[in-house]
Amino acid sequence: MQELLEKKKKNKERPELIIISGLSGAGKSVAIKSIEDFGGFCVDNMPPALIEKFIRLIKTSDLSRSLIALGIDARSRGFLDSVFEALPKIKKLGYTYRIIFLFASESVIERRYSESRYRHPLSSEGLTLKETVSKEADTLAPLRERADIKIDTSHLSPHELKAKLRDIIFKETHSTMQINLISFGFKYGLPEEADLVMDTRFLPNPFYEPELSAKDGTDPGVRDFVMKSDLSQKFLEEYFSLIDFLLPNFIKDGRAFLNIAVGCTGGRHRSVVISSAIAEKLKKEGQRVRLIHRDSSRCR
Repeated sequence: MQELLEKKKKNKERPELIIISGLSGAGKSVAIKSIEDFGGFCVDNMPPALIEKFIRLIKTSDLSRSLIALGIDARSRGFLDSVFEALPKIKKLGYTYRIIFLFASESVIERRYSESRYRHPLSSEGLTLKETVSKEADTLAPLRERADIKIDTSHLSPHELKAKLRDIIFKETHSTMQINLISFGFKYGLPEEADLVMDTRFLPNPFYEPELSAKDGTDPGVRDFVMKSDLSQKFLEEYFSLIDFLLPNFIKDGRAFLNIAVGCTGGRHRSVVISSAIAEKLKKEGQRVRLIHRDSSRCR
């Protein structure tokens, strides 16, 4: 990791400041600790009004060319005004900066606080945890919009967040979003984790073919039966176009995971064939794809 840090120093004409912010419970402390592990110099809970003074001190120290990271949150008074006033001053002092904003779904943050039993830093009398989390999200919305990089930590482990930050900061690898293709049967319920859901029950059904009914969508005969239909081919053409439009925008938004669920009646035939076809296409395009057949082995 020290070699990466030295390489980054040599390649950067101007030293860079990483500003880490985001929702409480979304992983800011993990991010700060990760950058420390990379060899960076980090200060957490930095009052935004002191950022300019801090940079001036850094410039006159041995850390002037180091990777510097500041963790800031909404606990300080006049938080957003102070942050936005400090940003142009950072550049005047010879530093570039990137704002990395960490967030997670409100339900995930509520669960994390409930499980850890820690007190939310913005909690106050008269507000429930849910109301506090929602209030902080509203308060930080302008900073989230201003952020250069947004990372959804809802489904990230600390290790995965650290790896993602490493890729972002050092750009040694091409970081891509993890795409999970999940085939399922509507009769068993929707996958709770699904971000996108597609219903394939309008496609030709192998269940009504005696020689195919007992097989699943991984069988060549079942796959051929579904894929030879003009309707199936037209559907895939249209759905591929939608995915091609959505993926760059999801990646730009900083998503770590995208769960695409494809359903049919029992999750055994059509959904398996179609999800497999989508997965194959995405893998050829260099995407990180995991294929999950949730219900294909269920007994009918």
